[in-house]
Amino acid sequence: MLSSLPQVLSGEQVRCALHISKRKCAWMLNNGFIKCQNTGKRTRKYTVLKEDLLTYIEDSAKHPEKYVTPHAEFSTAKYENTRKPRPRKTGFPSFLPSTFRPWLEQEFETVPDALTVPQVIATTGYTDNTINRWLRQGHLKSVQTQTTKIIPKLWLIDFYCTYAYTISQMSDKHIKLLQKFFKQTGGK
Repeated sequence: MLSSLPQVLSGEQVRCALHISKRKCAWMLNNGFIKCQNTGKRTRKYTVLKEDLLTYIEDSAKHPEKYVTPHAEFSTAKYENTRKPRPRKTGFPSFLPSTFRPWLEQEFETVPDALTVPQVIATTGYTDNTINRWLRQGHLKSVQTQTTKIIPKLWLIDFYCTYAYTISQMSDKHIKLLQKFFKQTGGK
């Protein structure tokens, strides 16, 4: 592949030839790992001679210790274990009591046994984009008919009793439903 490269390469061509990310390529060019000319432009900033690239490839194979990059600088590994769980803004307990499901079945007594997406939106207070994302991701299950998706009431209740309780940004209807449950049952 290197034989098919032109005599003067752009930064993008160098990146493709080395099979590295754009950030790593820019870092290597800026730090002199590969001899280049910086034009100062925003785009097509670097020009590299083919022989300088070949020199880098040969020298890095012989002396890899000279070309060590900072650990995890060009990957998400440096962010590993730094993500903190977001605090619950709802003020509800960490775990949903087991009495919630029977209470919710009774609360949803007037809800139809099979709901369309617009009916789920009206029942839950979430947007159509949110409901469709949950359906795609498999958090909320549905049955596809010829014209629409149908969500059985029992599957909506399952959703409320599992994944939906972990949502950090709950809809107002969802929060009011949980507040009603905890007020009526005392959280037991």
